Amino acid sequence: MGTDVRHAVVMGAGIAGLAAARVLAEVCEAVTVIERDRLPSASAPRAGAPQGHHVHGLLALGAEVFEGYFPGLRAELEQAGAPVWDWGEGLCAVLPHGTPPPTPMGMPIQTFSRPLLEHVLRRRVTALERVVLRDGLTVTGLCTAGPGTVRGVRVKGVDGEDEIAADLVVDTTGRSTHLPQWLAALGLPTPHTTTVDAQVGYASRTYAYPEGHRPPWWKGLLQPLRAPDFDRGCYAIQIEDDTLHVTLHGAGGTQPPRGEDDFLAYAKTLRGPIADTIAPLTPTSSVRRYARTVNRKTAYHRLARWPDGLIALGDSVCTFNPAYGQGMTMAALEARLLDEMLRGRRARSPFDGRAFQQRLARLTASSWLMATIPDRAWGQDQSSPVSPLKAGNWFMNRLIDTVPHDPKVYTTFSSLFHMTAGPLALADPRLLSRVLVGPRPRTDRRSSTA
Repeated sequence: MGTDVRHAVVMGAGIAGLAAARVLAEVCEAVTVIERDRLPSASAPRAGAPQGHHVHGLLALGAEVFEGYFPGLRAELEQAGAPVWDWGEGLCAVLPHGTPPPTPMGMPIQTFSRPLLEHVLRRRVTALERVVLRDGLTVTGLCTAGPGTVRGVRVKGVDGEDEIAADLVVDTTGRSTHLPQWLAALGLPTPHTTTVDAQVGYASRTYAYPEGHRPPWWKGLLQPLRAPDFDRGCYAIQIEDDTLHVTLHGAGGTQPPRGEDDFLAYAKTLRGPIADTIAPLTPTSSVRRYARTVNRKTAYHRLARWPDGLIALGDSVCTFNPAYGQGMTMAALEARLLDEMLRGRRARSPFDGRAFQQRLARLTASSWLMATIPDRAWGQDQSSPVSPLKAGNWFMNRLIDTVPHDPKVYTTFSSLFHMTAGPLALADPRLLSRVLVGPRPRTDRRSSTA
């Protein structure tokens, strides 16, 4: 990496921060990860990640990238009890026009709680010789050498305030980032922020199987939301410790359940097997709610000036409605981009933070569209003239409506969802013809019922 970046500071020890620290440890002499929370020594939720109480999904591409940076990760998670299963065979997808039958795809998926993944990644990263993790510290601002150069961070902890010098500062503090305000303090313009809010709320809890009780055939149950008619849904997965993790959600202002009695009552309003599945199970947690689901994109890449010695990635830059399961995978892909740009520089040349933000914006563009096109539909007048957004939403709905009745469309859509195929897969004439012709319902019973 040359002598220009010897010490990197990563703000935030979530998934994005740990992934960034992992790639930085390959090329920096030292990496300091700063985390506001006091971190648990085992797999447990933490205050700074309230979404950790809810179902998380790691897409197939994300799992592949993480495995590359953390060899043996899947086996380590499996040893901790996280099941591995084929997406096509193990998913029960309760879609508006039916449920596709089990379809082998050769697409291995692993399901676990967010705290377990964080714990395993944190243990791996802190075992690296060049990495130091300092928890219980709050970053209060940037240290600068003039308005155009960042040279570290100011922190505050139980022992008072301090400064930590760094050649590169990486913001991975997520939705709670203060970076726009810090840039303003440097005299830089406030970057434009785009938000798309489908007003989605979550309620989650975990369940244990009574002794002798047979688990359902599926490993994951998905009932997606869709404007304007399907404003309730769920996602349930089998995770470690033989636990069923269930998240119920509502969109367009529909309120998810608040208490124990409400939880089952809400589940009974859904199509599919979720209510019958959880009714005989033993709850192992209280009902937890979460509503910070707005899609938000900050256009750092459009700033004419960008400070040297600073980059931002993860939810600090672009955050998605968690319903689409893209967050952890995008964190992995953004860390891989950082790795590629660090290694692709000429020897001793400075790291171009502005170029990184520009490439990151391109990297997140398709995922942003995949999340925001359906989410924008919640605020649209359905009688309004056709627009590109409405046309895109119509096509995606038509694609999903064909899934239960066409195994090839199901497989292609799954590859798109898990990002193992790009948007160009939609341009395949055979796929287009199948989707445009529309659903042709099967005669077998499982295609139309959950």
